[in-house]
Amino acid sequence: MDYIFTNVKNEPFVIGGILHPDKNYGEYYRLDASKKDIYSGANSGLAHQTSGGTVRFVTDANTICIRNKLRVVTVGMNHFTHRGVWGLDLLVGSGKNREYCGKMMQTFADSTEQNENEVNLPEGENEVLIYMPLYAGIEDIEVGIPDGATLKAPAERTTAPIAFYGSSITQGGCASRAGTAFANIVCRHFDAYCINLGFSGSAFGEQSVAEYMATRNDIGLFVMDYVFNARSLEELETTHYPFYKTFRNAHPETPVLMCTHPYCWPTSENDLKRIEIVKTTFERALAEGDKNVYFLDGREYFPKEMSDLCFVDYLHPNDLGMYFMAKKMIENIEKILTK
Repeated sequence: MDYIFTNVKNEPFVIGGILHPDKNYGEYYRLDASKKDIYSGANSGLAHQTSGGTVRFVTDANTICIRNKLRVVTVGMNHFTHRGVWGLDLLVGSGKNREYCGKMMQTFADSTEQNENEVNLPEGENEVLIYMPLYAGIEDIEVGIPDGATLKAPAERTTAPIAFYGSSITQGGCASRAGTAFANIVCRHFDAYCINLGFSGSAFGEQSVAEYMATRNDIGLFVMDYVFNARSLEELETTHYPFYKTFRNAHPETPVLMCTHPYCWPTSENDLKRIEIVKTTFERALAEGDKNVYFLDGREYFPKEMSDLCFVDYLHPNDLGMYFMAKKMIENIEKILTK
């Protein structure tokens, strides 16, 4: 079939979760692309990976074709499916009612290659949602529709964007595909954009990231999921409250949900101390009069029976674990947003 291709940077496509490249120095980038030198080397590099990024549009085409060219790819992740690392997901529907419809089954790891995939859509007019890769960067995405098919802008999201800051699990490891990462599940439930600032192995509570978040004026709720990567208890203790405070000073009314690491195994003394550090930040914020801060203990995420079924390696959740994380987080966020 012949297709007419349009780059998703152009109208009527809507890019969400990450800044539009035209507003970020031409790049699909999760931080400020003009300030790469102020971020840690790890964060600066990982910000090229597009976790949380989406493309939305409406079409009456029965079949579409997606072309994409990768820019940066994480390889050698033996505990993580290739599709989860650099694949795209496609869903149709609107609001909370979206159904999985297709995929980009990329099995290559060369960012210079262009991948092309046809996807069949249900009859009639559909809103299409494309999830960008979790652990790969995007150079370009084009969508092709048959001649004569219509292409329109989608409706606005119904909930303000939800921002996440955390480690590899927050970024999406080890979901089998982009749409099953817990942050994407949460935002799908609330029909919200996902601002994903999960940095694999590199969430050290850097002020450079907190200051970037402070500049964003579109955050409706902040999930502060930063605990595990801290290289010591001292580092966590000295960075956790200041990270919160930098965000809070810029966003005095935005709800903040502080979470601890998801645990499968019995917690060690070190684990318990990390939980206490997060609780101390939470309690200090309450004592200072913050009425919009909340706490979620990661030991509550998974059912006690056969909880090992939720993990790939006793650390990173699989799809089942991602679902249970999202479910518990959704319960908490619903209470926050309906206060």
